Amino acid sequence: MHEVTRAVPADRAVGLPIRTPRLTLRLAEASDAAPLAVLMTDAISARLSAWPMPWTEKRMAARIAEWRQIGLPCVVERNADGALVGWVHALRGREDPERASMGWWCAEAHRGQGYVREAAKALLPVAFARLGVSVVEAGAQPDNHASFAVMRALGMAPVGVRITHAPARGRNEPTFFHEVRRG
Repeated sequence: MHEVTRAVPADRAVGLPIRTPRLTLRLAEASDAAPLAVLMTDAISARLSAWPMPWTEKRMAARIAEWRQIGLPCVVERNADGALVGWVHALRGREDPERASMGWWCAEAHRGQGYVREAAKALLPVAFARLGVSVVEAGAQPDNHASFAVMRALGMAPVGVRITHAPARGRNEPTFFHEVRRG
C-alpha cells in the first residue's frame, strides 16, 4: 500500500517560491483573489474547461483555498516589475494519489512571451517532489495548440483522449491528455 503525501502548509512549502530568470511563482493567497479574478476574461475562460465565467473574487478565493489543500496553485509574477502575468498549478489526483494534474493560463496582455512555458517547466520538478506523485498529466481540447506546445516542452507524451465535463462550456467534450513520469 502506498502512503499518501498530503499538501504541506504554505509556511513550510518546499521549493516555493520558485524563481526563474524572468518569473516568480508563489503559492496563491486569498489576497490574490481580486487581481486574478480581473485577469480571468471570457477569452481565457473559453480555453479552460474548469474556469467558467463569471469569475468573481469570491469564486477565486474559494478556488485558492480548495486547491491549496490538494496541491500547488501558483500565481506567476514577472520579476522585472512584479506584474501578475498568469497562473500555473499542480494538483494531486483525487482518484489516484500517485498522479497529479497540471494546468495554466496567461493574462491576455502577456500572451506569446513564453511565460506559461517557463512557469510550467519550473513547477514540474517541484510538483513531483512536493506532491510525491509518480505521474503528472495535462489535458487540452484538440485545437489548443499553445497548451500542447507547453506539454511538449515539459516532456509530456500523448496518452489518449477522455471525455471530460467542461463547466466553462456546460458540456462534455473530448480532451487530449499528455503525461510525464517521474525521472
